[in-house]
Amino acid sequence: MMPRNKEQGTRNKAAGFTLIEALTLLFLFSVITTSFYSTWSLSTQHMLDARNRLGATALANQRMEIVRSLDYDIIGTKYWNGSAWVYGIPAGDILEYETVAASNSTYEVHTSVRYIDDPYDGTVGGSPNDSSPTDYKSVRIAVSWGTGGWAHEVVTFTTVSPDGVESASNTGVLSINVLDASGSGVPGATVRVVNTTLGLDFTDLTDATGNLIRLGAAPSNQEYEIIVTKAGYYGARTYPAPPASSFDPLDLHASVVAGSINQKSLVMDREADITIATKDPFGTAIPDIDFTLEGGRQLGTVTLSNPPDPVYAFLRTDTTGGSGSVSYPDESYGQYVFTLGAGETGYEIFHGSDSIVAAEEKIDVLPGETKTATIVLLDKSVGSLLVTVSDSVSGAGIAGASVRLTNATLVYDATVTTNANGQAFFPTALPALVAGTYDIETSATGYGTDTGTVDVAGNVLEKKAITLTAN
Repeated sequence: MMPRNKEQGTRNKAAGFTLIEALTLLFLFSVITTSFYSTWSLSTQHMLDARNRLGATALANQRMEIVRSLDYDIIGTKYWNGSAWVYGIPAGDILEYETVAASNSTYEVHTSVRYIDDPYDGTVGGSPNDSSPTDYKSVRIAVSWGTGGWAHEVVTFTTVSPDGVESASNTGVLSINVLDASGSGVPGATVRVVNTTLGLDFTDLTDATGNLIRLGAAPSNQEYEIIVTKAGYYGARTYPAPPASSFDPLDLHASVVAGSINQKSLVMDREADITIATKDPFGTAIPDIDFTLEGGRQLGTVTLSNPPDPVYAFLRTDTTGGSGSVSYPDESYGQYVFTLGAGETGYEIFHGSDSIVAAEEKIDVLPGETKTATIVLLDKSVGSLLVTVSDSVSGAGIAGASVRLTNATLVYDATVTTNANGQAFFPTALPALVAGTYDIETSATGYGTDTGTVDVAGNVLEKKAITLTAN
């Protein structure tokens, strides 16, 4: 007879193997079930996509047959903007955008029509020149479903020729160039063209060279409004002439003259992020400074002033807040001008771009740049000295000049090199300057040396102008 403890151990081992086998079986079952579900789900999705693609293909072919049955003159696009029909180039009776329910699916149908200039009889502006470049029409029908994109879209094309002999055209060519700040074309930019007088409104993309050309544009004087956008870019647009605009625009609405190539160029570039920070000369943030910032893209000028005042897309009156800084994302490249608020009479700008105009700072921002402009402010109630060193003939500030300020009694001796505007500031670190009379010595390469004294009150920003004469 087997001992009781040995028999019990055997039963425990048997039970342990049974549990492991059960867990293994459960794991294998889970893997098989998951794999089966994934395969089934993927197969179902492929079946749905195949069904939707068949339905989209049938719908695209159906719409294309309708186009082929239409008279040539009405093959063009239109859509309802909520209050009126607006048309493309060429204008016609085909809906540009349409939502169709078919075969238990919902499809988006986008139809585009454009004139084609066949090189057989010359091209517009070419040799030989084709004075009637609207030779035939190209029709593109795209039917999409679900999320759209190339994987969920069917596209068909056809060309349609006019009946009879080609006649002289009473239309023109509208050619739109979208350029960046360097003059290079911007491909893939979205261009919207609106002409309310003609009831025209269409959107298209620039080609690889940044150009969008439309043949068959109706003649119109400064009525083609153009709006250009692209993700990551600060857009551009045209404006009507005064008095419809309160300023003289740099980019007027485009005109089209019959029988001519009508060029219109717009410049846009990558968005920039701008941060304005106000600090003292020692790097400490100065909070709650009121200011005005203006600049970026110039839209035009106001001619009532002399010289004409520029009009910019960006104009803000703001404050640096408790942190001493404020940010403006996704703005235009260009030059901005920072001006202290009218109430900030206790400060003036140190690193001004113009040492004579201490109330403003010019900030240059490049396309795509993340720019932090630190505006250094001088507190007029702190004992300090601002020295401006300039050329005795031209009056221009001398950069790199050496300015030494000393007071033997106060045991003060500091030397500062002037900045790009010919400015030097004392003290170089806190505490503030103690009241007294200081000796000042100024020299620069190629210039003579100037010596003198300056009185410091101890509770005010003193200023000292020094001119040096070239050797």
